[in-house]
Amino acid sequence: MPQVREAAGFVLACVADGEPRYLLLRSANHQTWGAPKGHLEPGETPLQAAVRETLEETGIDDLDVITDFHREFSYEVTGRSRGSYLKRVHYFLALTPKALHVQSDEHDKSAWYTLAEVSEMLEYPQIKQVFREADALLRKRR
Repeated sequence: MPQVREAAGFVLACVADGEPRYLLLRSANHQTWGAPKGHLEPGETPLQAAVRETLEETGIDDLDVITDFHREFSYEVTGRSRGSYLKRVHYFLALTPKALHVQSDEHDKSAWYTLAEVSEMLEYPQIKQVFREADALLRKRR
């Protein structure tokens, strides 16, 4: 069985004019879009890692975490530097009152997008499904 490495992040929403917009970041290394996330540090829970990574990657610390949303999926990674491993990713949902954010050096683009735009920009079906479920929960809560 391959080694498991865990990461965590947020589907981060800001509601403007009654419509949620979601923060996406584009990796400067491989040019793919995603949510703020990163690997867990020793002793960290997935939620603690998501909060830390969001602050590191966006400067956002004003988070209203939706406690009944937690999605998780895994996939196999094969790389030259780290070998093969199973990556387990946890996503939580949070609202932030302001769209203002900073962009880390890990990313070359970042902005807030509608769900339709997010669905076009994201590459993998699993993360697209996470965003759809997050959006559905936010709309149900209104």
